[in-house]
Amino acid sequence: LRVLLREGQTARLLEQLHEGDLDLLLLALERELGDVETLPLLTDPFLLAVPPGHRLARRKRVNERDLDDEQLLFLDDGHCLRDQALAVCARNGAREVDDFRATSLATLVQMVCGGVGMTLLPELAAKVEGKAESRLTLIPFVGKKPGRTIGLAWRSSSLRGPEFKLFAAVVRSALG
Repeated sequence: LRVLLREGQTARLLEQLHEGDLDLLLLALERELGDVETLPLLTDPFLLAVPPGHRLARRKRVNERDLDDEQLLFLDDGHCLRDQALAVCARNGAREVDDFRATSLATLVQMVCGGVGMTLLPELAAKVEGKAESRLTLIPFVGKKPGRTIGLAWRSSSLRGPEFKLFAAVVRSALG
């Protein structure tokens, strides 16, 4: 077994999976993935990332309704996180900052730190992106927390399904 790790946009990774170039994907499962088997691993809740001077920065917790009439920063088209964050905003009356889109979470975090706006940051990413930045306030949501489900996906025709399920058990164990 040769393990090759690649990062990419979901659409391209799915193409590579269906073409047989990749055997197993680790990704957010909220998107339509086509003819694949999936296995959820964990829930990755979103945090609200705001600059320290923002009106919500002193709050210990926020509610999705607090997003009403707010402007948020998002990743560029093609990123599944963009679609997931837009869905949260559509439910709550928030809108996108029209003249900005980032190509990476690091850029998005820097723009929030610079006071350009706020964003939704996955908790898993916040452990890396939020640590290095003291000019960022991360606020958890209460109630029904917005987020995404991270899991595995593989071709339905693959004979390695049982191996992938064993791999999932190892990942779950490692995550605690």
